[in-house]
Amino acid sequence: MKNRLVVQSAANLFFWRVRARFVKRSSLGSMSHPIYLTKSDLKTARSCSTKLYYKKLGYPSGDRVDSYSRILADGNFIISKIAHLLYPEGIYISANFSSEESLASAVQETLKYLQQENVVLFEPVLYSEHKLARADILIKTGDRIEIVEIRSKGFDSQAHEELVKYRNLSLFRNKRTGKVGGEWRSIIEDVAYQTGILQAMLAEHLPNLQAEISPYLLVPDRAKSTTIENLADYFQIQRLSSHRNSLSKFNGIKINFTGDVEALKEDQFLTKVDISTEVLELIEPTLTTAQQYIHYLINQSPEIFAPIGKGCKGCEYRASDRDSRDGYRECWGDLADVENHVFDLYQMGRIGSNEAPLVNELIQQKKVSMFDVPLEELNDYTYSYRQLVQIEYTQKNKEWISEHLPKIVTQIEYPIHFIDFETSRMAIPYRAGMRTFEQVAFQWSCHTILEPDAPPIQQEWLDLENTFPNFQFAESLMECLGDRGTILTWATHENSVLRDIYYQMQAYDYQNPQLQLWLANTAKLGTKGKSHLIDMNALTLKHYFHPLMKGRTSLKCVLPAVWKTNSYLHEIPYFKEYYCDRDGEILNPYDVLTQMQIGDRTQVINEGAGAMLAYQDLMYGEFKSQHPLERSQWKELLYQYCRLDTMAMVIIWTHWQNLCRQA
Repeated sequence: MKNRLVVQSAANLFFWRVRARFVKRSSLGSMSHPIYLTKSDLKTARSCSTKLYYKKLGYPSGDRVDSYSRILADGNFIISKIAHLLYPEGIYISANFSSEESLASAVQETLKYLQQENVVLFEPVLYSEHKLARADILIKTGDRIEIVEIRSKGFDSQAHEELVKYRNLSLFRNKRTGKVGGEWRSIIEDVAYQTGILQAMLAEHLPNLQAEISPYLLVPDRAKSTTIENLADYFQIQRLSSHRNSLSKFNGIKINFTGDVEALKEDQFLTKVDISTEVLELIEPTLTTAQQYIHYLINQSPEIFAPIGKGCKGCEYRASDRDSRDGYRECWGDLADVENHVFDLYQMGRIGSNEAPLVNELIQQKKVSMFDVPLEELNDYTYSYRQLVQIEYTQKNKEWISEHLPKIVTQIEYPIHFIDFETSRMAIPYRAGMRTFEQVAFQWSCHTILEPDAPPIQQEWLDLENTFPNFQFAESLMECLGDRGTILTWATHENSVLRDIYYQMQAYDYQNPQLQLWLANTAKLGTKGKSHLIDMNALTLKHYFHPLMKGRTSLKCVLPAVWKTNSYLHEIPYFKEYYCDRDGEILNPYDVLTQMQIGDRTQVINEGAGAMLAYQDLMYGEFKSQHPLERSQWKELLYQYCRLDTMAMVIIWTHWQNLCRQA
């Protein structure tokens, strides 16, 4: 857009507005604990410095109990436990950072141990000039100190070594620029932050200790397999109540290991990777950035408030049932309540250039409706057609189908199978000979329509006994689907799972020629070839829009849009169990799923990450030792969730057929 003066003026107004806002808000200086910047704080501030302000004042954050984050954390807990078992002489440094005194005490304890000739510390406290970190493991051997960062992120040592040997690169570096970048950069920045703090801490408190500091990552290696059968069975995660101010990786968690520690040491599917050169490259810029944010906090600088923009869409600082403070609304004011918000527009962040997204200019001018977007700016071939459809039919408040959808629907061959899988990937190899993060398929559901207007027939399968049920999973699915008709999925996950099982059959020499042929004929196995699964999400993106979907096409968005606005669907007998009208509002079918009292909690599974988490807890976690009755309740919750996923596709398909008949 051309009016840069308007944008600059808006930016100046924003600066003065936030300066005034800082005075009105709660003071950072009123916090009961000392001001410090942790690794997590630095990561938050890098994404948005305003979030750092909200975090330090304890604003509610919507992602604290996210199920998928829990799954990732569980993997990290187990990997961290293994790492600690490898160093039985390790000393744990307990800490509580609720006061200056407790912080100083933890730092002094760390310094005391660092004066020993040889020592291994778990979660030592590193502190210098308001910069605070807890290293996972610190190993001092004479005048050499290793900082070991434990991560559950998969690492391929073979690919890494080939890059180092043949291209003078590594998995940590951008292949084009050679600089540290990509998916590992934020992790290495964390280690660089710890290293810089430790250097300053030693220089101040132990100046005679001329130590060489060597940073490492300890990570599960995709190039290695375990020799221990059912390794994950030996770990059990228990959740405890503990102080939130410890910054411990094990906060609120206890990991029990019942296996053979010596066998674990010999097995070692973890890899210790030297990242000294990468850390050296990032120490100075990381500490400089950290010092800037510390300056903002200590001086209560209005510069901590970043201008609002497209990145605010995913802001997690929203009000909760327990805390009405809402960081997003404080930033956006009345602009947060604009209907048909520009954030709802499909791929809104791709309009304009990457350096100066159009949406940011519109936001600074307080034009935050999708109808404020100039249509002539929607000129990207990949996304613009969908964007134009969304704007037009949102204004009309009407559903849209493409001219091609009726033909596609009529050409679908019966029987039609609607399938959905529930799967799991763990950082721990499931069985001997397996590698980390292998795909495990533990559940499928299928609704089959044998002929036009026939009621759907449901079949399902779930395994909570075998640690690697993939081949039984695929065999039972093959028996259900056969070789006739059409298989519909939502997105590409099901194809990926079948592809993985096909290659696992070869890797583990599983003999079933019929299954191998069926998988090869059903799934797309490589870059070439064609999947015989039809993706309803892709069909939605190209051929269907409903105003209530906004810019999204996930099953969890399309189903309620269709369901809430088409009452004829509620009268179809096999859909009726999902109909519920509460105070005049038709509920999303996922909100109608039965809740069960299991133990002392009311439980329900209504999203995929929740299903994965329940499976892992039943197999390896806190639900593993439950009474058979409670386990059967969990099984029913898993069944009803996966069953609804495939019925949801049937509902949408039924509606598409109805729309196409009227077209």
